[in-house]
Amino acid sequence: MKNRKKFLEIQRKLMEEVQKKLPENRVWADEIAELFEVSVSSMYRRIRGEQLLSLDEICALCQRFDISFDALMNVKTPRQFDCVYSPVNSAIYQEYQDYISSLFQNFERIKASESSSILLSAADIPLFHLLACDELRFFNLFTYANSVYDYEGSMEEFLEEMKTPEIVHYHHQISDAYEHIPSTEIWTNNTLVPTLKLISYYLGLCRFTDKELPLLLCEQLLNILNKLQKWVENCSKDDGNTPFGLYWSDMEPDNTYILLNHGEYSNCIVKLFTINHLNVYEHAFCRETEIWLTKLSKRAVLLSGSSERDKVKFFNTQRHKVKSLIETINAHFE
Repeated sequence: MKNRKKFLEIQRKLMEEVQKKLPENRVWADEIAELFEVSVSSMYRRIRGEQLLSLDEICALCQRFDISFDALMNVKTPRQFDCVYSPVNSAIYQEYQDYISSLFQNFERIKASESSSILLSAADIPLFHLLACDELRFFNLFTYANSVYDYEGSMEEFLEEMKTPEIVHYHHQISDAYEHIPSTEIWTNNTLVPTLKLISYYLGLCRFTDKELPLLLCEQLLNILNKLQKWVENCSKDDGNTPFGLYWSDMEPDNTYILLNHGEYSNCIVKLFTINHLNVYEHAFCRETEIWLTKLSKRAVLLSGSSERDKVKFFNTQRHKVKSLIETINAHFE
């Protein structure tokens, strides 16, 4: 009897965590019933605690919704916490499709929350901006597949294999979700540099068959800057109702940290290499990250709503870097 009571408490906590991670417009009993392949009435018996979850069902829920079983069991030692790491081989279509599909579902949940927000430091171009630019995002994936997984094809061949309507749809849907979530970003003079260096590096390796594609990548970088400047001038994203703040920092963040506030809880994405990242739900870590990012922003220049001089200086500096690369590309193919 005592053990059953303990198991029911764990089950209750697990169900609460699952409910947090589902959009408000989704019937979560239906969602889980579909996962377990059981009837909805059978699922409600589990939700009410009339029937205990099996070990397989607990594992399935934890994996599907990125929930730590150790956290549910309160298995912790001082200075330790749980995080989720799911490496992705960007050269394997199905693996990347599963990753981007899961990311899409996560951002749909965040978008559905009325009190959601995003705060991030941009050591390089944030994912959300890349996703709106098809070739630039696939170049990002191509360089990772080449350097880590020894992909030997050209960028054009990679595009032919990976750029499908389904993947592009997920990219644009995540980008659209981001455009409806209030956000604050902290950029530096070097945020574009990693991408510019990669284009230059692969240009030197002759991995582009002609200049059309690298020039398109540069054009998309300029499009990102144009959109950012428009958001900065309006202090909001394209719909005019979603607040947006951009800070220009002289301090270089050691990494890209993305703090996602879902309202009742937060999680922090710590970028590792290109697309791989750690996903941390530990409250203390998220709170400390929020404090650090907030202090970093206070030492930076708020471009949204600032003087015209600051805005022009920042964006002209960034455009000059891209245009210098365009000159290098043209000279390379002469």
